[in-house]
Amino acid sequence: MSWDVFIQHLPSSAVHVADIPDDFEPLPLGTRADVMKTVATVFASTDMTDPTWIKVSDQRYAIEIGVGDEDPVACVALHVRGDESVIPPIARLVELFGARAIDSWTGEFFETERAAESIRQWRAFVDQL
Repeated sequence: MSWDVFIQHLPSSAVHVADIPDDFEPLPLGTRADVMKTVATVFASTDMTDPTWIKVSDQRYAIEIGVGDEDPVACVALHVRGDESVIPPIARLVELFGARAIDSWTGEFFETERAAESIRQWRAFVDQL
């Protein structure tokens, strides 16, 4: 089980995820090569052996990034395991893509100020399993 964050171009006018129109079609984040380059810019230790699943490792966290097999890439899914030290690099990745993200635990937009509490709640839930 992971704490998941989904990054894509979402309407800036949406205050809540529910405000995104059902028929909304996001612009791509970029080509697969651009997406891989952006991820490598943010995360020093990446395994890009499988271009559809980028693996990131750090002493405090691990992330599997689902890129999918389409090019250009419309969305990336970050499957995070670890602690809140992962939040600043995720925020930087969202910024570099010029996109927005959805925090799977809250079901709302990823916000740096609230993400630490979200990942702590996720970890507490996982620790109970």
